[in-house]
Amino acid sequence: MRAHYFIMVAVFLISVSACSQMQVGYLSAKAISATNAGNFAKAEELYLKIIELEPNVADHHWQLAGVYISSRQKAKAQKEIQVLRRLGRDDLADQLFIIMNKPDE
Repeated sequence: MRAHYFIMVAVFLISVSACSQMQVGYLSAKAISATNAGNFAKAEELYLKIIELEPNVADHHWQLAGVYISSRQKAKAQKEIQVLRRLGRDDLADQLFIIMNKPDE
């Protein structure tokens, strides 16, 4: 009986995880589309939802910082750069810092 319980719990957790991953994938696709369309407010909203679901995924913070840079919100971009450094992704933080401080052409 006890083994049966643990199997059911494991199946439930796997299902929840798969559902969350599908939701993140869907939201990511919508956020990329919004970004490409120049709808930065919508992209920001979507990336913030994604980060609520997966707060420790550096790529989400990198994407959000890119939205902030594109919409000229440097202070918000800098906060995401700091998050990337806390997550141990100095490489991504450095890329964004260079992009953010690139002179306008």
